[in-house]
Amino acid sequence: MTHGRTPLAFTEDGGLGRDMNPDVVSAIARLRRDNVLGQAQATLFDRVARRRLVSVRFEIRALLYAGVLLLTSGVGLLVKEHRQDIGPWAIAGGIALAAVACLVWVTRNAAPFSWGAVPSPNVAFDYVLLLGLLLFASDLAYVEVEFTLLGPKWPHHLLVVGVVYLLGAYLWDSRTILGLALTTLAAWRGVSISLIQGSLPAVNMVNLRVNAVVLGALYVAAAALSVRLERKAHFEEVFANAGLLLLLGGLVSGVFGSELNWGVWLAALLVVAGLVMWLSFPLGRSLYFAQGIVAVYVGLLRLLFEPFRHHVSGLPFFLAAVLGLGALVLILAAHRRMRER
Repeated sequence: MTHGRTPLAFTEDGGLGRDMNPDVVSAIARLRRDNVLGQAQATLFDRVARRRLVSVRFEIRALLYAGVLLLTSGVGLLVKEHRQDIGPWAIAGGIALAAVACLVWVTRNAAPFSWGAVPSPNVAFDYVLLLGLLLFASDLAYVEVEFTLLGPKWPHHLLVVGVVYLLGAYLWDSRTILGLALTTLAAWRGVSISLIQGSLPAVNMVNLRVNAVVLGALYVAAAALSVRLERKAHFEEVFANAGLLLLLGGLVSGVFGSELNWGVWLAALLVVAGLVMWLSFPLGRSLYFAQGIVAVYVGLLRLLFEPFRHHVSGLPFFLAAVLGLGALVLILAAHRRMRER
């Protein structure tokens, strides 16, 4: 039914709605009469066309994710409150059993391994996997705190956790776990460098900066290899986004953290960010372009404010605002152009 130029539709309660496409509804009915569509297919498509089928997948995933966080937080509080009553061995064993139970369930329900994208067997799969691996990491941290197995080399437990996360991400095709793996490996490098005995704070900062740049470049290379070798090619964005954050962040840190050669860091930042923005167009990745633009903007702030270090002026603030507006316009324009291609 139509009224003027506004299509109307009967809603679930029999009232009139304005979201139905009457042409699609009539076409579905005609295809059903001609036996092109089965009854179940026609019913489903009709509900979609009448806007009666509403997806709650996002809400369910959000609730499951919140549930995982609450459960792991509850385990931590339980251990803290009853550590003396339960005993360290019982706590470690209990957490280990819970982690094993989760991973056994995941193994039994997982689809066969493939180098391509593997859909989750059900909506809870990724979150049970996340819970199991978080419990494993928590148990390993608890054992290290209680029994100091690694002693002064305790940051290596982050390496173990990161490697396990990485293996789990590939084995069970989880981009969420891959993100955790890359973050954990970066944390391992950062903590290891920060705890080097006898090193000066300035030396530590240089090492942290260099490690961030190198690790970021390795992640970006892994993203390119994933696509080129067709080995979990859909992991490309996870690798690349994590790598760009580390790579560009390390270069920006060099621009602001170095007093003598900050110009060299700025030049390197401009070259790398320019390359990222240039490659983002054929790849159709507007987020890569946005990261490059933001990094250039932040780096150029040092160039704007450097001449005014010894006296106060409103000019650099005005120029920074104009530059920020220009960066925002470029991001929006690039995003629109990539969507239109």
